[in-house]
Amino acid sequence: MKILFISLLVTILSSIVSAVSLTQNNNSYTLKNNYATVVISKKDGYITSLKIAGDNQEFLNRFYIDANGSKAGFHAKRSTIIKNTNDHVEIAFTDNVLNMDWEVRYTMLNDTKGVYFSLKLDHKANYPDTQFSEIRLILRLKSNPFSWLQVEDDVGRYLPTAEQQKNCQVMGPKEACKVKTGEVIHKYDWSIDALKHDVHGFATKNGLGCWFVTPSMEWKNGGAYNRDLACHQGEDDSLQIMYMAGSHYGAGDEYPKRGENWSKVYGPYLIYLNKAGSPQASWRDVKAVAKVEKAKWPYSFVSQPGYVKQRGSVTGKLTIKNPLNNSAFRLEDAVVTLVQPESNRESIPNQQWRHYSFWTHSISGVSPNFSINNVIPGTYQLRAWSKGVVGEFILNKTITVTAGRTTNLGEIVFTEKRVGPIAWEIGIPDRTAKEFKHGDHFNQWGLPYKFPKEFPNGVNYYIGKSNYSRDWNYCHVSVPGRGGKYQSIPWNIYFNLRKKPTGTSVLRVSVAANSSTALSVSINGGKNSAEVSNFKDDACVRRDGIRGFYRELEFKFGPNDFKIGENKITLHARKTGGYTNNCQFDGIMYDHIRLETPGL
Repeated sequence: MKILFISLLVTILSSIVSAVSLTQNNNSYTLKNNYATVVISKKDGYITSLKIAGDNQEFLNRFYIDANGSKAGFHAKRSTIIKNTNDHVEIAFTDNVLNMDWEVRYTMLNDTKGVYFSLKLDHKANYPDTQFSEIRLILRLKSNPFSWLQVEDDVGRYLPTAEQQKNCQVMGPKEACKVKTGEVIHKYDWSIDALKHDVHGFATKNGLGCWFVTPSMEWKNGGAYNRDLACHQGEDDSLQIMYMAGSHYGAGDEYPKRGENWSKVYGPYLIYLNKAGSPQASWRDVKAVAKVEKAKWPYSFVSQPGYVKQRGSVTGKLTIKNPLNNSAFRLEDAVVTLVQPESNRESIPNQQWRHYSFWTHSISGVSPNFSINNVIPGTYQLRAWSKGVVGEFILNKTITVTAGRTTNLGEIVFTEKRVGPIAWEIGIPDRTAKEFKHGDHFNQWGLPYKFPKEFPNGVNYYIGKSNYSRDWNYCHVSVPGRGGKYQSIPWNIYFNLRKKPTGTSVLRVSVAANSSTALSVSINGGKNSAEVSNFKDDACVRRDGIRGFYRELEFKFGPNDFKIGENKITLHARKTGGYTNNCQFDGIMYDHIRLETPGL
């Protein structure tokens, strides 16, 4: 009996010690547990103070929630305590912005090392048309001491000090800034790809960290295709940003219409606070936490209307075949994603925003199994791609997902497009330009400016002699022309043939990204092909990206277009818009190029 009493007492005391509490006054709510203290203003629903237990360091300078580059902002008109127990405190703030109802929720559990944030947007049918390109949450941390920025395992650094950043010289594009050390910093150099992303944020030299932990980005416009801004410098502020909707890399605007009932819940995601001795240790800790948070998804504690807990899954086996011998490719880092079929209502997946999307990645092997878990019930289109295989593959039927059930698709078989043996190829089909010159450090300002000096005669690539990591630039950019205006110049590919093909050959060009550039090709100085100009601008060139809107192009040649001996294929890039003077932020990033020749 005494042992039972002691055990019960220990349980009660432990519960009290680890409890979360809510206190309030006329101006604010304070959420507190053993790990963190979070103060939220009643006036606008913004966090005004973030502190970790045992450390008096204030994290924040400012915090805000806005839209369309600060042209519209959330300022709470009402707050409601949703839950207030020893293990769960949750507060909701509401406003109407851009003809939509906004509900922001903050949740702290007894073991939350920080606070969860979520946003629900709701456009009712009787609301007027609206349009937005960005919805974002911004934490302006104190740059002293939060000077270490990290967005991926291999993308982290200390930023210049506030003093070094002041009165910086604006470069091209305008977001780039030359600081007093001579370094040019560009905020887009720390953008992130949604495909595999789960953490970004800042830390101090002694490892005090503030991070966004994202267990799922199913709500992100563009889904697995999306790239967006994440963190950057701001003199006295280190800006930690979550773009719940963003258009920086061509994702486009979102535009609920009158008569349309539309809503979406963004998050919850965790604002995680830690202290781990060094920035690197802080990063390792938060990455481990991200795995734990993913395993909890969808969160059981969420009560926000519209958040779906009852979900299904999709499984199957992915096979992609070579049409010449019917053998299955060994896949590497393959992706399977569920999106909406394209229609008059739904754009290409890169620009879809109305619905949620789901995916799995890092699939490898011959006919590997795949599983997409925690899918919201509905109807989807399946798309897939793999490193080493050209193309994006679309299942020819839609998939219906039911709550509580697994939809097993069995073996899905796709066939790569290929008209004949490969005469030669340049690059690796992986939807990026990373393997080419500068591609391994693409997130660095000023690379387009280097092209005229490094390739004064343009790219002249010799099959069998040239090396694409050295002799093929990561981007086909324009160069200075007469009067200071930039113009595109042709790139040449030289190759030898012992005999002519026996049928129509195809130059298969996979495009990783495009900014305001059209493309045509010619062979042996002949007439240019029909020009392809209907690319969407994904801004990768001016915003230091390496993958944007993928396209697969075919250019056909007859047997007599070739010569026995040396041949030359020319890529003609033509500037179609964008910047025209004193900067060269247009161009094409090639993913992979190959010549398929029947009979060789």
